Amino acid sequence: MHKCDDHRKCIDDAIAKAEFVCKDRGLRFTEIRRSILKLIWKNHKPSKAYDLLAEISRMDYSAKPPTVYRALDFLLANGFIHKINTLKAMDCNPDIYAQQNKF
Repeated sequence: MHKCDDHRKCIDDAIAKAEFVCKDRGLRFTEIRRSILKLIWKNHKPSKAYDLLAEISRMDYSAKPPTVYRALDFLLANGFIHKINTLKAMDCNPDIYAQQNKF
């Protein structure tokens, strides 16, 4: 789990880093992907897909489970989040910049 002193700055930095990596790789950082990444960073604790779906639904999205899972797959594949298999949950990845050197 990631800790920070300025919660808003953590979230803003994570989004900015993800935007940079996506632009660098020619990937689409859609609004649903951005929103889910923000929620995971906002929670600062492992997040389960159905909890994220409930939160996204309250944000005026008509998202279904496959939409959330596709967004999570994208965020995971690009190193923006970590999967915690024992909890079946996702957590923030504070080292997003390191991921851009994978390719």
